[in-house]
Amino acid sequence: MHWASAAISNIYQSKVMMMFKKLLTAPANISPWLLALTLPVVLTACGGGDTKIVERDPIPIEDDHDHDDDHDHDHDEELSLGRLLISIKDQAKVSVVDINEKTVLHEVTVSEAPAALYASPNNRYGFVVQRTADRVDVIDSGLWQEDHGDHLHDYEQAPVQMQFSTNKSRPTHFTGTDKQSVIFFDGNAATTTPASVGVFTEADIANNTAGTLLEYTTHMHGAAQGRGDYLISTLRDPATTSTLPDRVAVYRAHNGYFTDESIFSETCPGLHGSAQNETQITFGCTDGVLVITQTGETFAAHKIANPASFTGTTRIGTLLGDHAADEFVGIAAGQFFAVNTSTNMITAINWTDASVTPAATALAYDFAGDGELFVILDNQGKLTILNADDWSVIGQVQTITSNLAALPAGSKFELALTPGHLAYVSDPIANQIKQIDLDEAKVIDTIQLDFVPNKITWLGVAEPAGDHDH
Repeated sequence: MHWASAAISNIYQSKVMMMFKKLLTAPANISPWLLALTLPVVLTACGGGDTKIVERDPIPIEDDHDHDDDHDHDHDEELSLGRLLISIKDQAKVSVVDINEKTVLHEVTVSEAPAALYASPNNRYGFVVQRTADRVDVIDSGLWQEDHGDHLHDYEQAPVQMQFSTNKSRPTHFTGTDKQSVIFFDGNAATTTPASVGVFTEADIANNTAGTLLEYTTHMHGAAQGRGDYLISTLRDPATTSTLPDRVAVYRAHNGYFTDESIFSETCPGLHGSAQNETQITFGCTDGVLVITQTGETFAAHKIANPASFTGTTRIGTLLGDHAADEFVGIAAGQFFAVNTSTNMITAINWTDASVTPAATALAYDFAGDGELFVILDNQGKLTILNADDWSVIGQVQTITSNLAALPAGSKFELALTPGHLAYVSDPIANQIKQIDLDEAKVIDTIQLDFVPNKITWLGVAEPAGDHDH
């Protein structure tokens, strides 16, 4: 692991000089030790090209003003919009980009071109999934928040690659809760390597500990959802030829491992896709959706059958949920459906204009805005924003204005959502990232890159402590 390039070092040096000048002109009530300490502290944030990255004491983002009642408080320039973790097309590299400064802060070389990037529950860490290399690396964004009792405090430091990593076979599906990151490792049929599941907390990542593991005896293309001490995960009969499981079980954590507690009698043939909300977990099956309801330490299952409109091999194979959303979203044959576990109904969501040709194809999608919104990015570069209460379209924005015919082979537009109401869309044609305000349904900024972006995810503090009124 190495620090960023000399160019990035120059950026930090420029920032140091700016800070030094700022302190020289600071009000007289600024403590004199702050001036003495600021320069050496900032300089330690960037070492030479061969310096080993180590964890350092956090550098607090202090308010650059006193709290006199007559002071005019303006936090806009203080608040960090976060950082983007972006993989470089066809390269085994990821970059951390500062959104405010629109600069690359750090670049990391990994084992292979990442298959996916994900954010940890508190958005501090980024998971770099390298499926065929049997590896997951983790990047610390350098942005986090601590509760100091009487106030929340934001911290900022240089991004680094963590010592934490995994080397289980074929990391494939990633899910998370507010405190856990769950990785399903498919295993490998060719090498008879069994599947496994790893559940990791923020502390596991910070302390480079193993997390809690579930180890199977056979491979499978499965799915798992963490529920605190419980894990709701799949089962596959080794005697079957399909790599897809058809059963679901409840596991509980004991001394670093999950052991099975019960297996649901309801089957889920061809199981693929899972999601959860506050009280329920869902799995996609060829004949419908399996719903698991948790009440305390009790889990009960029931099945929602496919609607009559599903013909042939049509089935829900992808599910999305949000802690605050009552309904799930299922995807079948490229179409979106609302899955209501109370009425046991699966209803089509109309998000495109059927009269427009060619028909748009969804590329990326998820809940946003604390479960109030559902966002879909299509292959035309358009972002469609839906109200998650009734699935009505409340906004659309053409995020990509580049010539679509110039899209590089193997590229597609990618979507990164924040915990708030901002979204980011990659444009691999113009090597740009578009920032979108979901409330206004418009592009509000552009980040120009000097490489072709591939996968992206947002990292940072969901609600910066400076984001408050006095």
